[in-house]
Amino acid sequence: MDVVTAFDFASLDVGVYHLPAITSRGKLSHNGSLDLALTPILDEGDCWLLPQPTGHLGIRLASPVAVMHFSIEHAAILMMNQWRDEPRSMILWGFLEGVSNIGRFHGSPQLRGLSYSQPAVEVMEACKKAHPYGFFVELAHVRYDPLDEANNRQTFPIHPDMHAAGLDFGIVVLEIWSNWGAENTCLYGFRIHGVGVDL
Repeated sequence: MDVVTAFDFASLDVGVYHLPAITSRGKLSHNGSLDLALTPILDEGDCWLLPQPTGHLGIRLASPVAVMHFSIEHAAILMMNQWRDEPRSMILWGFLEGVSNIGRFHGSPQLRGLSYSQPAVEVMEACKKAHPYGFFVELAHVRYDPLDEANNRQTFPIHPDMHAAGLDFGIVVLEIWSNWGAENTCLYGFRIHGVGVDL
């Protein structure tokens, strides 16, 4: 996949919006806005700034997407030690909803009977309250390397069995488990790649 030209389904420009009930509260500042993680802006210091090493970002996509990859980005040039506030370990969750979609999940031989962990309790409860028959599935568990200077955009595939099952998602959650040793976490860019699904 050409990650440079791949369409970004997580961009504000295509109608994405974050869901406050399943998104951690970031620092309130002009250059710490959550919106910065959902735009192409990669200027140094312009990131979604979390006041702790962990957190989660939940977004509603403009329409369902068969997710294939996702990308994490940071500014191309960072000052010494600034990379420590970049995300390290992350999980991408997809919220499975819709009768046909859930049927494909349960009907997949590769996925049938599998046991999956769940995101943070507050994320789970908020989504179940609005969509009682839906549930989360883990799409990928990855590690971002901010010291890869030649690749400030790193793209990760979702689990092959999830893609093979033909599942699509309208809500995704990026859960940040850790960073590289800083008190704050700075997320510059979060991108979703895949195929749009006609309703």
